[in-house]
Amino acid sequence: MDRSDQVVLENQVSLLYQQALFSNLTVIAVSVLMYSLFSEHVYSSLLMTWVFAISFLACLRLCLLYWYKIQTNKKSVDVKLWLRRYVILTFLVGVVWGSSSIFYVLIDDIQINTLFYVLISSVIAAAVPVLSAWMPAFLVYTVPQVIFLTSMLAYQIHTTEAHKLVYFLTFAFIVYYVLMLSLAKRANANIVHGFRLQDKNQHLLNKLNLEVAKREGLVKARTQELVVANQKLKSSQAHMLKLSRAVESSPNPILITDAQGRIEYANKKSEKVSGYSLTEMLGNKLESFKSDNTPAEVFEEIWSIAAEAGEWSGEIENRRKDGSDHWLKVYLAAVFDNDNAISHYVVISEDITDSRQLAQKLSYQATHDDLTGLINRAEFETRLAMKVENAKLNDSEHALCFLDLDQFKVINDTCGHIAGDELLRQLGKLLNGVMRRSDTLARLGGDEFAILVTDCNQRQAEKIANEVRELIEQFQFIWDSQVFTIGVSIGLTSINSLTNNRTEALKQADTACYAAKNSGRNCVYIYQGHDKNLVQQEGEFKWVNEIKEALVDNRLVLYVQPIVTTSSNQLHSYEVLVRLRGKNGQLSPPGAFLPSAERYNLSDKIDKWVIEHVFAWLEQHQADLPFLKQFAINLSGSSVGHTEMLAYISSKLAKAKFDPAMIKFEITETAAIGNLRNANSFIKELTAIGCEFSLDDFGSGLSSFAYLKNLPVQSIKIDGMFVKDMLTDPLDFEMVKSINDIGHVMGLETIAEFVEDEQVWQKLKSIGVDYGQGYYLGVPEPIDTILEKVSGSSIFKSA
Repeated sequence: MDRSDQVVLENQVSLLYQQALFSNLTVIAVSVLMYSLFSEHVYSSLLMTWVFAISFLACLRLCLLYWYKIQTNKKSVDVKLWLRRYVILTFLVGVVWGSSSIFYVLIDDIQINTLFYVLISSVIAAAVPVLSAWMPAFLVYTVPQVIFLTSMLAYQIHTTEAHKLVYFLTFAFIVYYVLMLSLAKRANANIVHGFRLQDKNQHLLNKLNLEVAKREGLVKARTQELVVANQKLKSSQAHMLKLSRAVESSPNPILITDAQGRIEYANKKSEKVSGYSLTEMLGNKLESFKSDNTPAEVFEEIWSIAAEAGEWSGEIENRRKDGSDHWLKVYLAAVFDNDNAISHYVVISEDITDSRQLAQKLSYQATHDDLTGLINRAEFETRLAMKVENAKLNDSEHALCFLDLDQFKVINDTCGHIAGDELLRQLGKLLNGVMRRSDTLARLGGDEFAILVTDCNQRQAEKIANEVRELIEQFQFIWDSQVFTIGVSIGLTSINSLTNNRTEALKQADTACYAAKNSGRNCVYIYQGHDKNLVQQEGEFKWVNEIKEALVDNRLVLYVQPIVTTSSNQLHSYEVLVRLRGKNGQLSPPGAFLPSAERYNLSDKIDKWVIEHVFAWLEQHQADLPFLKQFAINLSGSSVGHTEMLAYISSKLAKAKFDPAMIKFEITETAAIGNLRNANSFIKELTAIGCEFSLDDFGSGLSSFAYLKNLPVQSIKIDGMFVKDMLTDPLDFEMVKSINDIGHVMGLETIAEFVEDEQVWQKLKSIGVDYGQGYYLGVPEPIDTILEKVSGSSIFKSA
């Protein structure tokens, strides 16, 4: 069965369902009516049975209809099964209706018999609209009735003397049934045709609806595509507008050119940076705005690289409309079309004129001295290293002059640093004006200069150095109506194939310069490998480096030597001494390195180290040393009177937890006399805090007694050179005695150094010296050995 037949069948069943519901109820009503008409008849019980049967079957059909409705709602109905069941029940109803014809024989009443004809005919007529939708149902329903009724008529004709009416009714009934059958067949054909036509129409309608739905879907999809495209277009337009505004408002100049490099667009920043308007730029190539300093070949290379690689970046120098040059950092990128051919170029640039000038300035500052404009030390050492390598490779000879100004400190101290800076500036300009183009003049720092003389032997270099010395000697510096003249000490060394490196060359020239200063200043000293003065100078330089490294590595060591009272042989105080521990662990005495420290201005740094570590040691151990009264700390001449050292000591004492009276500073009379006014102020300020001062090595100077009354010290130390020979030299004895007497007259305590034996010690006691210090009373020992002496008992004798 194809889909169309199935649909027609389902429609027939549906029609049967609709019509059979009313017909079954009608059957029940008619059967009940018949029973009521014949209820008093002799055959009423038989009629009752018939009515029950017809009603029961009608109810079964109603139940079948109800079942069909339920299954239809569940969409699980089997149409053919239902039809078979319905046809069976319809056949049974038809049989029961047909069986009613038996009453035709049993009741011999023409009127009643006619009524049966009418009833059966009506039932058959009623079956036409109700059952014609399915012809098998119509046939099984009507054929039993026709067979029963015609059988009864035939029986009546055969067994009785039939009335003409019977013949007529029989003939009429048969004709009538044929007519009803014909109507049923025609109705069935119409129904089937209608259902087929309806199905066809429905199929066409469904097809049309499907096509409409499809078209609507296509329209909807196309509409959605158009909506999306419209949204994309709006988004793209907004994006393009945003990009356009971003490009237009970009802080960087942006240009767009065609494939030949002609400008088609320029943003506001491009106009501002170049000074040209958009109209003036349109149609011109980038190279139209280049600086005269930029060769045309540069742009040829730019376009070649951009065409090949698709991009180029670098720095170019352009010229503004006002004629000024400016530097741009440029990024040029190609734009490709659908055929992968270059259609445009985008040029993004950044004005780096300021940063480039700053870089040039920083580069200049990195290699030049800010004050004089000369080459600085770093750049000079670089050039010196190149000349050293040049001498080795080419066996050439050069010369290095190291210049240290004489009397510069006088001008600096007298007129101030501004005057000193101006002197250096003028001097740098003067020297630079007489230098050869091949030579290099540099300021190394402070008042030190250097000259690198290229391709020059020692004799020629000495001549040049003396010319420079004479030029400086003749130079007059005027400041505040005062005229100053200065000199210069010059150290000269040759640079040849034997020179190892730049450090060696600088060291040789520096050594020769110090030798020139020691030789009377304002002269030229030539470095010679076996020069005794230079050998000594180099030895001092070694100590300078050793001292500097020892300060950094903390390799100085504190020692102490006891100071004992003559009256009771009791420990009174300690003098702090310092040793230098070498990298090999060996200790060097102060006499080995302190002279170099004094000469090369390192003694104040040693003083600071000693003060810091002594104060720290006292902070840690003062509670363990109730017998200790004082520590005597030596101060060098560069520290006495110096405001920075005064501030340093005052700050340390202000934070100290021990009594400042535990500190005594020893200063040499030569240091005090060298700067009497500053020394006096220095001593008074620290004395006010609580410290004491002692004048060390008293008697060694020629003016000791004259200056003593002007120095507010509390004690004096008699120079050991008088003490050690006082038993054998009457003059030394008298010097010790005189110093002791004058000190007591001035209210000062006296301390004798170099107490080497018992006899000297007893002699010092006899003349009334207050304290003694020396190997007889105690040798210098590391400071921590004090912790082992918990009481100040008898004399601390040498072991």
